[in-house]
Amino acid sequence: MQNDVISRPIDGQDYAALRQSGTSPARARLQLKLAAPDGERLERLFRARTTRGVGDSQLPRFARHEAHVAACRAQGGFWALSERRIGRDLSVVCLPLMPPAP
Repeated sequence: MQNDVISRPIDGQDYAALRQSGTSPARARLQLKLAAPDGERLERLFRARTTRGVGDSQLPRFARHEAHVAACRAQGGFWALSERRIGRDLSVVCLPLMPPAP
């Protein structure tokens, strides 16, 4: 089955999709198998698009501000949806909400 996968070059949309889903820059770079300079370039592109309001329209406006995130973390963190594994490689986001880790 793996022979059926069509390989294509990684682009900014692939990187942005991972970052918008909450993946850290280092993790996105690892998942996409990017060299450090390429990852840094895509992160700069992602942040520039985010600053202009492009590419993350589904996020609440406050989620774009690092100061707000830092303040929330200082107060204990964010609540998150739980995840359930399906098979070996898939997971599903589901209820209940999980409190931030202590």
